[in-house]
Amino acid sequence: MEKIIITNVNDAERKWDSNLEWGVFQSDPNSEQTHSSEFLRSTVCAPFTTGSKLESYFYTIPPGKSSCPYHYHTANEEIFYVISGRGILRTPEGDKIVSEGDVIVMPANENGAHKLTNTSDVPFVYLEVKTATTPEVCLQPDSEKAVIIAPPKFFAKTYKIDSDVGYLEGEYNP
Repeated sequence: MEKIIITNVNDAERKWDSNLEWGVFQSDPNSEQTHSSEFLRSTVCAPFTTGSKLESYFYTIPPGKSSCPYHYHTANEEIFYVISGRGILRTPEGDKIVSEGDVIVMPANENGAHKLTNTSDVPFVYLEVKTATTPEVCLQPDSEKAVIIAPPKFFAKTYKIDSDVGYLEGEYNP
């Protein structure tokens, strides 16, 4: 990061970050499947846009929705600071009620598995700060998927964990 960044939660524009290809994480609008994940996000700093070694975002989750599927990171630690609202944090030890003022620290392993769901009738707003290590693999235990995130700009692909291929499959050796 080359300069100090100051962003106020009340002034931050909440939208999909236009500098990243976040469509890989969004639902297909033509699909008949419904998803409980829905949120708005604004970037404070991110390595792809500011060169920072940290990532920081403001999230707003509408009532009854979740930020992401239940998952954990293998490379990045996360901290959430709840600014307003109330919700449920799903963890490997069970559900925890979280609300304004709570700070949540998650390790980069299966013990840090989490899913935040807004259980109130007002928006649930929080600040996320996390390390920006790439490549990153996020695992989703419920659906047995892996999300691989890597540079150079932004590469993110989701795979079913049981979709193995041979290490040399498709390789040509003359």
